[in-house]
Amino acid sequence: MPLIKSGSRAAISENIREMVHAGHPQDQAVAAAMRNARQYGSHKASGGSMPLGENYAARQVMHEGFLHSTVPGRTDKLPISVQGGAYVLPADHVAALGQGNSIAGANIVNKMFKMGPYGMPTGGMRGIKGTAPHMRMKTQGGAHTKSTPIIAAGGEIVIPPDKIVDRFGSLEHGHKALDHWVKSTRKKHINTLRNLKPPKKD
Repeated sequence: MPLIKSGSRAAISENIREMVHAGHPQDQAVAAAMRNARQYGSHKASGGSMPLGENYAARQVMHEGFLHSTVPGRTDKLPISVQGGAYVLPADHVAALGQGNSIAGANIVNKMFKMGPYGMPTGGMRGIKGTAPHMRMKTQGGAHTKSTPIIAAGGEIVIPPDKIVDRFGSLEHGHKALDHWVKSTRKKHINTLRNLKPPKKD
């Protein structure tokens, strides 16, 4: 997929979005978009100087769903934005749900919250291939467009606030329930690991 040969804010955001939807990991898409911007673009944008950097580029979209990345699940290095009130399920919780398989765990979460693959609404992936997280471009106005910058890791899942409210009735109740779910899953996973038989010896 050819990148837009420009260093403008719109071009950087569009290049990241298109690369991620094409199946590239988010961190690779950001790096490629920034290299492209440095090569072809002006460092200025309308209204003043543009902060060229991965933090800026990655935070021009709001992320939902599974974060497919080469960044390890215990290493928070992905600067992204999420909707205010979203909940981020940690990578170890997601993997434990799938008995060590993060994709299987993500499928369980998607079914629970009726998100469809990669955070998209159920049935919203027709004709789309790849392993990209759903990303919404930031827009002006509206309760669900307020973004919150965070540092995330690969294998985590961002549950948007509307899905939390749909399942639990309110954000407050939902966040408490999700906290309890993560803690109980970790305890169960620890017990499972302790009771596993050692590897067979020849």
